[in-house]
Amino acid sequence: MLQMLKGIKAKNHLESIKYFLRYLLQEKRVDAVLVPKRHPNGRSVSHALITDPLNTEGSDPLAPVQTVNAACILKELTKEPTDKKIAVVLRPCEVRAAIELIKIKQVSDENLYMIGYDCPGVYDAKEYMNIIEKEEDREKFTLKYIEAFLSDKKEEIRESCSYCMYFTADSADINMAWIGLNSSDLVIGVNTEKGKKLINDLETEEISDSSRRKEKIGMISTGRKQIQKDRIDNFLDLIQPCIRCYNCREVCPLCYCKECLLEPEKMGYSSVRYMNRAIKKKQIKMPDDTVLYHLTKINHMGYSCVSCGICEQACPMDIPLGMIYNVFSRKIQALFDYVPGRSRDEELPVTTFREEELSEVEDIQQPRGK
Repeated sequence: MLQMLKGIKAKNHLESIKYFLRYLLQEKRVDAVLVPKRHPNGRSVSHALITDPLNTEGSDPLAPVQTVNAACILKELTKEPTDKKIAVVLRPCEVRAAIELIKIKQVSDENLYMIGYDCPGVYDAKEYMNIIEKEEDREKFTLKYIEAFLSDKKEEIRESCSYCMYFTADSADINMAWIGLNSSDLVIGVNTEKGKKLINDLETEEISDSSRRKEKIGMISTGRKQIQKDRIDNFLDLIQPCIRCYNCREVCPLCYCKECLLEPEKMGYSSVRYMNRAIKKKQIKMPDDTVLYHLTKINHMGYSCVSCGICEQACPMDIPLGMIYNVFSRKIQALFDYVPGRSRDEELPVTTFREEELSEVEDIQQPRGK
């Protein structure tokens, strides 16, 4: 059930979020907030860990740019036990990635409070910086972008965002909602006991009719479903430019291995092996095994991929990794009826076994001689 926080009045969505974050710090509900904040030069946005309520000014969590999936930051913030309570403002894909990391013990949520929101998508980071350079009022640009999203105007957002089906943060402790709601007041969904503690004693009013919101979400989902690709016919051609820089691995929130077996020295490559393979095949592409690299990466994290598109943004060769991983991961997740980050209680496919799963692909042939 959605609720409006009656004690928080603001003239727009961005101001209401900043007001709420200041309130959490002033009232000692949390010790710190992690939120995207605009750089002093105004051109870009990066995350800041804020402990002083006054420093929430300049926060711009709704800016249509994502330089990093914040779940990666949570791995650093929670790698050691702490009694400090931290509220983090996350996009839906970041909430889902964080939940997947919680399941595999890479993020501790003991003192973590996840605040999500309806996400309109983002620009590619370089494109955003070029656009924002021409804007005098950067916060006003953010608000114009939000309004365009809510009024169904088309924006040239990053491709992975254009077909994202999970643009509401329903699995966060608190999700801020504005799709289908005609109000700049802070409307939230409280999804966990932690979320209830954050707004304890605040006066709220239930939103009894959310039919317009459901209708609008359905319309957006239908439009994005039509954009999604269901197959890749030219996979080998698409990844040919890969230079094995490992950028996609480094920025992926779900790649967490301390030692990566995909690096040549870990796979046992040697000068002799390179030469023997070249002699046998007459020639080999260098760097070697780029196909194996991407297939192994998909195999390792495909069931938990949240299709945030950060990998594609980080690729120096402009390989459409967001689209590639989205297609493969959706197929993997469909096999197990699994949506990454949908629920904290839903077990990972690789940690569970169901006797009836994958029955359509199992070998049911009788042994020879029978």
